[in-house]
Amino acid sequence: MILGRISELSAQTGIAPQLLAIIKQALARHPETLSAGRHEIDGDDIFMNVMSFDTSEPQSKRYEQHREYLDIQLLLSGHERIDFGPVGAAIEPDVYHQDDDYLLCDEVAPCQTLHMQPGMFAIFLPGEPHKPGCISETAQSISKVVIKVHYRCL
Repeated sequence: MILGRISELSAQTGIAPQLLAIIKQALARHPETLSAGRHEIDGDDIFMNVMSFDTSEPQSKRYEQHREYLDIQLLLSGHERIDFGPVGAAIEPDVYHQDDDYLLCDEVAPCQTLHMQPGMFAIFLPGEPHKPGCISETAQSISKVVIKVHYRCL
């Protein structure tokens, strides 16, 4: 997992230049003005999902992880908690859904927590379980973009 702020992109070190370029490319499309849904950047290799929804209690959600895609979770408005774990942290994961590149689980160990604020991004690599959309302090509506990047693009 990699954590950063959009306002500090030019100062980010240690992030692959390709990933920085993808984030900048997505931001250049002004995701805050786009309708909810999928917006292609480079076909099935790179695309972004724009969404708005209400945060919910962490225990009502499940962890997700991917094998083929990185998730760049970018919070546009509101506050969000994301629980996550390192590769191999998923306990008793469900069956992998190849068509949509995900598997789910209810528990990870060890569990870590991020408290996202507008303008922050978190990059989850393939195999890293994460549970976005959780209540941070109070339930609220959030807007976010999830940029999906196929690992072969790196």
